[in-house]
Amino acid sequence: MGLFSGLEVFGLKINGIEIYEKPKEKDSKGNTEKKVQEIVHSETDYLFQKTYKCPVCDEQLKSLTVKSGKLRAVGHEDDLRPIYKELDPIKYEPVVCPSCGYASLAQYFDSMMPLQAKRLRADVESCFSGFDTNEMEIYSYDDAIIRYKMVLYCDVIGIVKNSRKAYTCLKMAWVIRGKLENEGDKLSEEERESLKKDELECIQNAYDGYRLALSTELFPISGMDETTLTYLLAELAFRLEDYREALQLISRIIGSNSVSSRIKNMAIDLKEQIRAKVSEEQ
Repeated sequence: MGLFSGLEVFGLKINGIEIYEKPKEKDSKGNTEKKVQEIVHSETDYLFQKTYKCPVCDEQLKSLTVKSGKLRAVGHEDDLRPIYKELDPIKYEPVVCPSCGYASLAQYFDSMMPLQAKRLRADVESCFSGFDTNEMEIYSYDDAIIRYKMVLYCDVIGIVKNSRKAYTCLKMAWVIRGKLENEGDKLSEEERESLKKDELECIQNAYDGYRLALSTELFPISGMDETTLTYLLAELAFRLEDYREALQLISRIIGSNSVSSRIKNMAIDLKEQIRAKVSEEQ
């Protein structure tokens, strides 16, 4: 897809933009009516419009936000993607200013250094043609994906940390996977394959960004300690079919005596998956 494809309609210049700088040396019909009602619970019941003040253009804006404490986590996937029963809250993490085009994940929206604001005014606000947010009751997966692209674009223009760009890419991969899971049966085979490629592109960029962050940033990185990030990198490497690198990363966890049993068991499970996959391909 190109991680920034579709942003041209907003007037943004995407030709030649790179996510990361090259590193310097070193560096789921119940049978009863009640059960059906629970499953078809309206997504809007879990949302509200939160007001923000844009740190770039100072305009007030509203963005759909998930009500805290309303969701019930039912587990997570191997790459740490959290799974909830009621809705996919990851769709609602990006916040986009419809006036100037500044976009960020909600947790970082107010974090703005003067130089970043200057760059965003010069390279985003100056050419931004507007973003339609007219009274939307929910965000579709397509809405969410374009918002994540806006976030990543602004991450790059604003020169945020590699780990933050990697985190955006990882979340975008999760949203694309959510679209495949929830809407895949309505899509053509070609559309499904395109989305799978898009997800893999996001995973590759998340992997690259976190590898760069390992050598340039202090922990915690994206809220993760070194062991958790090492596990995540191994899982991403596995999804990218780089089995040798995945096994090398996993060995650091399994061979450590200071790792929690939870992470170590996840690492052992991943090692078995890798070995099974290698055996299949031989």
